[in-house]
Amino acid sequence: MQVRLYNVGGINRELYLSIKKGISIYEAPNAYGKTSLARALISLLTSEITAEDLLNVFSDEGYVEAEIDGKLYYRRFKRIKNRIEEEKKLYMDDKNALLLSYFSPENPLVARILVGDENIEWFISAASKIDEIKKKKENLQYKLGEIKATYDEYQKKYNEAENYMKQLEAINQQLEKLEKDRESIRINTENSIKITKKNRLEDLEKRLEVRQKELREKEAKEKRIEREIEELKKHLNSISKENLLKEIEELNTKLQNLNSKKYNLDVDYRMLGRVLDEIKEADERHLAVCYVCGHEVNPSIWKERLDTIKKELTEVTRQRDEITKEINNIQSTINTITNKLKEIEKYEQQLTNKQKELETYKLEVSEIQKSIETLQRQIRELKEKIEELDTKDLSLSGESELDKRIKELQQQRSNIELELQRIGIPKRIMEELQSFRKNIKDLEDQISTLDREYIRRLTVVKDTFSNLANSLMRDLEFNYTAEIDEKYRIVIKKDNVKMDLKKLSTSEKTAIALVLVLIGLKEYFKSPFFIIDESFMTFDQRRFEKIQKYLSGIVDYTIITKSNDTVQFRNEKLLEPNQIMG
Repeated sequence: MQVRLYNVGGINRELYLSIKKGISIYEAPNAYGKTSLARALISLLTSEITAEDLLNVFSDEGYVEAEIDGKLYYRRFKRIKNRIEEEKKLYMDDKNALLLSYFSPENPLVARILVGDENIEWFISAASKIDEIKKKKENLQYKLGEIKATYDEYQKKYNEAENYMKQLEAINQQLEKLEKDRESIRINTENSIKITKKNRLEDLEKRLEVRQKELREKEAKEKRIEREIEELKKHLNSISKENLLKEIEELNTKLQNLNSKKYNLDVDYRMLGRVLDEIKEADERHLAVCYVCGHEVNPSIWKERLDTIKKELTEVTRQRDEITKEINNIQSTINTITNKLKEIEKYEQQLTNKQKELETYKLEVSEIQKSIETLQRQIRELKEKIEELDTKDLSLSGESELDKRIKELQQQRSNIELELQRIGIPKRIMEELQSFRKNIKDLEDQISTLDREYIRRLTVVKDTFSNLANSLMRDLEFNYTAEIDEKYRIVIKKDNVKMDLKKLSTSEKTAIALVLVLIGLKEYFKSPFFIIDESFMTFDQRRFEKIQKYLSGIVDYTIITKSNDTVQFRNEKLLEPNQIMG
């Protein structure tokens, strides 16, 4: 791996490094580049480290570049006025890089373990990516809260509308009684009746005009929605959803078979890798005794076995690459089909919504037409009565108290009708409430399902961490065990006696944190390198060598940062100018 840095953090010069696979040590004085190098490399794995975090505060431009397996990855910065522009190509973009690729005081798990925080649910959840289920559940809970709030508002509207309907019924009853009273004294108040009828006619004509305008608008919207429905149906008929579902099912079956084959090849690859290392060691030491069976052998046989294993490794690697390529192609096809299915579902939902909207408009048009017919009938009848009154010699008189009361009640009724138009009639609001109840139940069911799935997966991951943690601690010859209890707390036992995490030594707590991080790295995160702050390497040489061997099976590069008076990479060299990466 070739690395080039310029004006990154405390590194305010161009730094060229060539790092070989295995263990490398970066030495620098305090506050002179150790953390900067680590953060720069980690920034190629996640965008959580921003350009502002990386660019030297006194510099206007800088970059981080790394060539890994012949491919160049980079982040390049340029300060323009008060902002920083960035060009980047990341190896990956996963926030877990900060958690699983960098072991230092900045690691969140290290910080919490050192202060004695036993709860690691957040860590195993984040490391295994099942926290995404929890986030999805939280999003649904937020949406559920919004819908419930809206439901409460509609419930208030419904209660308010019911109250208005009762008031309207009472007013109509009063008006009916007053109209009868007025009719009984019509002979004595003909002039008053004439004026009232003309006002009523004017009111009816205005209401008719308003309703006719509403009818034209509703009919226009109805036709527009019908056209949109036809277009959606044509679009959906042009796509075979059944064929897409069948195709994606076949692809998933094929993908499952390929993944199974790849897993077997991965097992063969790791086994051959271990055998190759052991044969190399036997060849270098010119062993005359087989390390497996104990029989005497000719030392020259190791080179023949080395060639054989290398050929097998090459063949396994070729098969893995072919299967990986085929898996990627199938997954890409699945993603494309899935996107098509989502698009179909979107159009289907749009069609359903449009059909519901059309039914609503048709109902409203029918109601408006009935209202118009009623108004037209009332206008005809009122005109006939007014014409009859015009043939009579009527004397003018002032507005009676009865007329005033009728107008007052009519105004109240008009105001109530306007309010009902604003908030809706109870029947329609009740339909909305029923729809909200269904949505609330659906969301509550989804949240319950996600909660169960989160606990199920978390339990599986918890067991994995517990088993691997104890296995790794045994390999490292620690005299205590680590378990994760039902509340997802790390429990340390020595001779079957529970120990208080806060009372453990710093080196013991550091070891526990490292074991958890290494498990997360091995099981759930594919990183090209692992960076360790030397201040956290408190192990003796034997354990350090075992950790080194463990890491060699997980990552290609292990980098340890140390404090020293000089800056260098052990067993490495500075690149010459003609070796600078693109």
